[in-house]
Amino acid sequence: MDTAIETSIMEHLHHLDEQRKAEVLDFVEYLAAKTSAASPAANWPEIDPSRDLAKYIGTATFPEDGVAYQRRIRDTEWP
Repeated sequence: MDTAIETSIMEHLHHLDEQRKAEVLDFVEYLAAKTSAASPAANWPEIDPSRDLAKYIGTATFPEDGVAYQRRIRDTEWP
């Protein structure tokens, strides 16, 4: 961390009462736990559509009346 930022944080902490210092500590611990917990999406492999989705392309068929129904809903809900 930048020394100027650390100095500024420390100066501001000296002016706080004990309750506020405890709140700051809780928040810092929350941030540390949040950053240490890896994002589930970050661990997922990259999706390659040509490889992973190719088996699904063209397999879903929708009846024409179902498509027309969805279009009517879209047209009435969207300006």
